[in-house]
Amino acid sequence: MKSLLLVLLLTTTVTHAILPTAILQINNDISLFASQASFGPPPATFSDRASVRWAAAFPPSDDGLLCRDTGDANTNSIGDPATGVAIVVPRGECSFQRKALNAQKLGASAIIVYGTLSSRYSWNATEADAGGAGMIWPEDKYDYDCSHGSALIPASEYAILDFYRGYNAQNDGFLSGTSNQNLCVKHSQNDAFLDSCASNKCLVTGENVTTEHGLTYKACCAWDLHVWLFGDSSMVEEQTVVIPAVYITMEEADILLDVMRGASDRGDPLTLSVFQRYVPKYNFSAVLIWAFGVFVAWVASYTSSGEYRRVWKGVEKQRILNGASHDSIVGNDGGRRSPPRPSNSAISSEERGAYRAPSEQERTIPINSRTTSNVSEDPESLELTASHALGFIVMASTSLLVLFFFKIYNVVKIMYAFGCSGAFMQIVVHPGFTALFVKTRWEGPLKPFEWLTEEKVSREAARGGSKGQLLMCLWEFLGPIAPVDIVSVILSYGMEAMWLYVAFTVPHPDTLVFYWVVQDIFGTCMCILFLSTIKLNSIKVASVLLTVAFFYDIFFVFVTPLLTKHGESIMVNVATSGGPPKADPSWCEKYPFDADCKGGDPLPMLFAIPRIGDYQGGCSMLGLGDIVLPGLLLSFASRYDEAKRLIGVIGGGSGRMRSNACPDVPDHKSSIPLCFICCCCRRGYFGPVMVAYAIGLAMANAAVYLMQMGQPALLYLVPCCLGTMVYIGHKSRELKDLWEGPRVIRAADNLLYGGPRVETANDERTPENEVHLDNDTEAELT
Repeated sequence: MKSLLLVLLLTTTVTHAILPTAILQINNDISLFASQASFGPPPATFSDRASVRWAAAFPPSDDGLLCRDTGDANTNSIGDPATGVAIVVPRGECSFQRKALNAQKLGASAIIVYGTLSSRYSWNATEADAGGAGMIWPEDKYDYDCSHGSALIPASEYAILDFYRGYNAQNDGFLSGTSNQNLCVKHSQNDAFLDSCASNKCLVTGENVTTEHGLTYKACCAWDLHVWLFGDSSMVEEQTVVIPAVYITMEEADILLDVMRGASDRGDPLTLSVFQRYVPKYNFSAVLIWAFGVFVAWVASYTSSGEYRRVWKGVEKQRILNGASHDSIVGNDGGRRSPPRPSNSAISSEERGAYRAPSEQERTIPINSRTTSNVSEDPESLELTASHALGFIVMASTSLLVLFFFKIYNVVKIMYAFGCSGAFMQIVVHPGFTALFVKTRWEGPLKPFEWLTEEKVSREAARGGSKGQLLMCLWEFLGPIAPVDIVSVILSYGMEAMWLYVAFTVPHPDTLVFYWVVQDIFGTCMCILFLSTIKLNSIKVASVLLTVAFFYDIFFVFVTPLLTKHGESIMVNVATSGGPPKADPSWCEKYPFDADCKGGDPLPMLFAIPRIGDYQGGCSMLGLGDIVLPGLLLSFASRYDEAKRLIGVIGGGSGRMRSNACPDVPDHKSSIPLCFICCCCRRGYFGPVMVAYAIGLAMANAAVYLMQMGQPALLYLVPCCLGTMVYIGHKSRELKDLWEGPRVIRAADNLLYGGPRVETANDERTPENEVHLDNDTEAELT
């Protein structure tokens, strides 16, 4: 288990602030990453990569940096225009776009710019001398970073370097590489230059340091990252670049230049091709997040009706044990009666289950205690009303605005982690350990501690003193505590602590497998716990809640960009922790923990699955609100179906569903619409509404790809789910009952948790205690 967690924690995707979006291929054999230009045409697409093959060439010997204006005419002075030539030129002295335009005038089909140490230096010609006067040295943090490796080069060896009239490229051999010929390796301050400097190259900073060994010159580790080839605003519009331009790093340039020199020495042909990296048109992760969202919505909604389901199954089991049969049940007169005929008409009152007032002894005993064991007690729950629905939207809007203006995203992460770890403990950890100990018949961890039993606490409290008061407080607050409870708390909140540590210490933690897997597990547990606790008991409340949520989602996604100062969508801004970083991408790649580089990471209140096979990274995401808000309606449908089954079973039926929306008609008279309705609603409401949810979520997913922008999923989910529920209720002639609050759910709740209950087949009915259940559609009593 430890090794698995370690693998999950360490498995990460390498990300770049400036993505190398292109591939430079050498002789169809060696592939190097390259970054594209913001000017000129993009490289060929991945599918057209076979069509681009060019000979490789260096710039003219008298213009090695390709910065001299070659005139307006296309001189075609290099290579064969018929086959095409790609010029490989070092960075420096002039802009990228100027180099590309000059290469174009020389007849090149593409230009490849590579990084060099010399491009980081510049000089003032009027002050230049052999000692380096007039040199403009590289800039700290932008060009080098001493914290990644530094060296103090003695003056005697520094004299080898040539800084006359600028940086001499021959210096590269003394400031790069892994051998002691690299002066920074030889004179590293911590003897760990190669371990800490990824580029294995260093830049002289121009700083002199006097040590006990005399005068030294400081050099620090050089950055070697991809850069965008930005355009030159000083160039006139007529100077348009029509050839692709890409950039490769110093490390990649070493490989390319070695191959080119080797091919030239041997006289071998050498071809280069540049094309865009492969990007899937439709990422499979979108299908996975859709399937996962549907699965979580189904599990959470199905679980919310588990109490009803366990009771009617327990009643069936008890009936079988008592010798009762589904094929015949005992009537009021003690005789036998046949199952009722399936009919479109309402079932008669004699065939329906009926309430009867319980005896005084039974009044306080719920049916889950009277009819079957192995049923948990009623969980704490909240039944939503219309005022709750409106209050929910007000609170959600207020929270969104607070996050938008005050940027307290870390507080949200902490609160979310604590809430989800509690749900994780209740849904997964504690039930899992309990089932394991029961299965292995190890009762010790399940027994409460003796010092916190009711008897012990009462005795200590009666004695008085601080110990008794403390135990009484613990008992009232926690109740009995068993070893399994302690283990569950430690494991659940330990997982939360690990997740928070990663969230606060790793830049872009969503690239870690451990992070997004745990986040998805936490979110699943939160959805299940939410729908088991928060319940809807009428379509009226569902309509109010989902309608205001529908407009809430649309307003904060599509309308707020028209109202905010910078045209920002408040929903998108908050979902991405304040939007993209303010700093330059190159800076953020070097220093991801800088304050201006924070932002862009999604808040954890969502499901995330990384995009598969996409070098650009990113995740397919689904907000928890898109699960739990429609999930309240799904949960209502599931509970309604199971409540009808429960009433049917208690009344002596089988619990199989039938509906008035499916009349009995001969096969030759059936029609496609009728067959569709019967297929959808013969098994109740939950199945059709679940299918509608899956369709709505698929529509939202498709809209993201078609419109190339984020979509409010409730825009599609609310009409699909609510419309399906209302339509089937209308066809089943149950819409009025669903709108006001189904009596069958109230009856089922009374049966489970105390109050009037439906009599079973073996109960004796009397006129004075019979109150009929009047539903137009109910479980078939067969």
